Amino acid sequence: MTSKAQVAIPKSIRERLGIEKGTTVRFEIHDDGTVTFTPERGPWGLPEEIRDEPRETDRSVAELLAESKRAWSHVEWYSSIRGRGSK
Repeated sequence: MTSKAQVAIPKSIRERLGIEKGTTVRFEIHDDGTVTFTPERGPWGLPEEIRDEPRETDRSVAELLAESKRAWSHVEWYSSIRGRGSK
């Protein structure tokens, strides 16, 4: 521990936990005297986790755009047969 009460976290632990310069770490003291620390995940941590582990429900931007075009083409067609479409 330094004179400023700072503790160095070994490189192998930093790498395993994804701790980088500027990462906020939360310390917890347990009843048995042990201390644990957990890196705080900011709002940008989640996208990395999602990108690293795609889910079955994930779709590409191209798929979402195609679905949107299909949906809007039905709206435009319905509006045109009801006399509300653009001419």
